[in-house]
Amino acid sequence: MGLIVAETLRDGARHGLAVVLGATVVSLIFLTINFFGFASVAALPEAVLDLVRYFGAAYLFYLAYQAITRPVHRLNTPENELPPAKAPAFSSFKKSMIISMTSPKTILFFAAFFPQFVNEKMPVEPQLAVLSIAFLAVAGLMDTCWVLTASKAKKLLTQKNKLSLANKISGGILAAGATLLLFIN
Repeated sequence: MGLIVAETLRDGARHGLAVVLGATVVSLIFLTINFFGFASVAALPEAVLDLVRYFGAAYLFYLAYQAITRPVHRLNTPENELPPAKAPAFSSFKKSMIISMTSPKTILFFAAFFPQFVNEKMPVEPQLAVLSIAFLAVAGLMDTCWVLTASKAKKLLTQKNKLSLANKISGGILAAGATLLLFIN
C-alpha cells in the first residue's frame, strides 16, 4: 500500500496502477504456490525468510531516500496540469514485484487464512480457487482505491505548488513500510 501511494503521489495514477498490477502478479504467484502446496515454502529456514525480508526493507529504504531527496523542478505548465513522470510506468511495476516478492509473510498469510474457510467435506481445490479469485478481486479493488485517493491528493498538492511535500510524504510512507517490514514477524 505504501508503494502504491508513494508512486502515485510522485509519478501519477499510471504508476500507481503499475504497482497494483505488479503486486497482483506476485499475489497470483503466491496463491498458485499456496494452491499446489505450501510445504516447500514453509520448510525454508526462518533465517532465509528473514534475509528476504531484510532485503525488501533495505530496498524500501532506498526508494524512500530517492523520493525524499528527489529535486522538484518548476514547470511551465498550467496550474491544474500534473508534471510528467520521470520514469516509465514499467519501473513502478518492477519495484512492486521486488517489494512484493521480498515479503514472504504474504504466502504465510494465505496458508494461515484460507484454511479457516475451507470445508473439509467438499473438494478443496475449487474452494481454494474461489478464495484466491475473491482475494485478488478485493485486493485489486482496494489497491485501485488507494491509487485514486493518492491521485486526488497529488492534484491538490500540485495545485498548491507543494510537489516537494508530496515527495517527502511518499518517501515517509516508503520508510514507514520498510520499518514495518523489519519489525513485524
